[in-house]
Amino acid sequence: MNINQNLIALIQKFNSKDLEFFLRDKSDSFEFPREKLYFDRDKYQTYENAELLATNQLSDGTIIVCTILVTKDLTERSSKKLQFDFAKDILKNNYYDAGIFVFYDSDGHFRFSLIYAEYYGNKRSWNSFKRFTYYVSKELTNKTFLDQISNADFSSIEALKKAFSVEPVTKQFYNEIQSWYFWAMDKISFPTDYKYSDNPAKDDEIRNSNNLIRLITRIIFIWFIKQKNLINEDIFSEEKLKNIIKDFNKNKDAANYYNAILQNLFFATLNQKINEREFAENNGFNVNKKQYGVKNLYRYDDLFLITKDEVKKLFRETPFLNGGLFDCLDKEDENGKVIYIDGFSRNPNKRAIIPDYLFFQNEEKKVDLSKYGLRKDSLVRGLINILQSYNFTIDENTLIDQEVALDPELLGKVFENLLASYNPETASTARKATGSYYTPREIVDYMVQESLFSYLKSKCPDIDEAQIRNLL
Repeated sequence: MNINQNLIALIQKFNSKDLEFFLRDKSDSFEFPREKLYFDRDKYQTYENAELLATNQLSDGTIIVCTILVTKDLTERSSKKLQFDFAKDILKNNYYDAGIFVFYDSDGHFRFSLIYAEYYGNKRSWNSFKRFTYYVSKELTNKTFLDQISNADFSSIEALKKAFSVEPVTKQFYNEIQSWYFWAMDKISFPTDYKYSDNPAKDDEIRNSNNLIRLITRIIFIWFIKQKNLINEDIFSEEKLKNIIKDFNKNKDAANYYNAILQNLFFATLNQKINEREFAENNGFNVNKKQYGVKNLYRYDDLFLITKDEVKKLFRETPFLNGGLFDCLDKEDENGKVIYIDGFSRNPNKRAIIPDYLFFQNEEKKVDLSKYGLRKDSLVRGLINILQSYNFTIDENTLIDQEVALDPELLGKVFENLLASYNPETASTARKATGSYYTPREIVDYMVQESLFSYLKSKCPDIDEAQIRNLL
């Protein structure tokens, strides 16, 4: 097998033999003692078959590879702290610099982590460790794990850290979202009731930009809550949607997915109490006018291949979120007339139109986005296809413990960067107008750390500064 084949075999069901094959292919300096690991069984009662699989003396320290069977189901979130504590105990007790620790269960799911001791100057701290980790399951895409671990450099611990960095993943994801955003810009249509500019061309540009940014923000948020199994997966499955929506993605003009699925999800599900979810009447003007301006009732029953009750069942497991993100912006003015912005309407002339292929184009295609400052041969594909090819985690990363997946902090980054990018005259104008500035986690953590350090130093002047740093 080659390196990728070994990793693919691991993903299907973890076993230490495939991991050994992978490590042998990556470096001929690995040794494989396959020794039993001794640990505190009272503290780690759910662990068995702990094995020191491999060791490697690298240019900047010794790294070990350990495998540990977890006797209960291993999920993305289960026992993360306990696993971190176990790895730190092994490293500290044996004076190793770093380790790859693989916790796996009987079904073959596993957590693949790089953990190492921090250095302050030339001094190693046994009280400060960092962990970077992948959760791997055959049910997930595992694209990042395959890409980064197959290309991992085992010549040094520092080089290996790059394979566990979340930054390339975040950058790649944002680049794909940015390309999709500009690709979709002139292919969508939203109601023109609200005027953004007296210049017709500029008016359309700002309208489409605002609505696309809002759509991307909403759908990425949904992708995170989907990780908690609160969104029915069927509404993102091309195969299932063919039996749910009329004319789904049958040609370039098909545009029912956004209205039937996403708008109903946004405004009539996430923005409506569960026991009040119903369809708006669609029986002519005299009946419909009773619900004029009501924007949290299901619409578009004529776009479905299933009954109204089946539509409501499709969204039943999704909670009501009492927040502004999914509040429909179609509002009545002072004269009682609805000004359409989101375009959630029974009136076809007031609806937003987004072609299905913008969500479900499987094959990447090259498009010229040079007028937006991007490449002439930029690669684009459907928004849902993009989202489905990345791993997401609902646990926000910290500086000492990071899942190599897209975390909730991403929402702020995407929102800020896209909000800035739509104005071709100056990238900062849009952010300044709304006050929307995003502070990176590193800056926030640094500010907190330094504030705590200064406080503790003033309150405990007799304690050495290095000891205070270790406490933090």
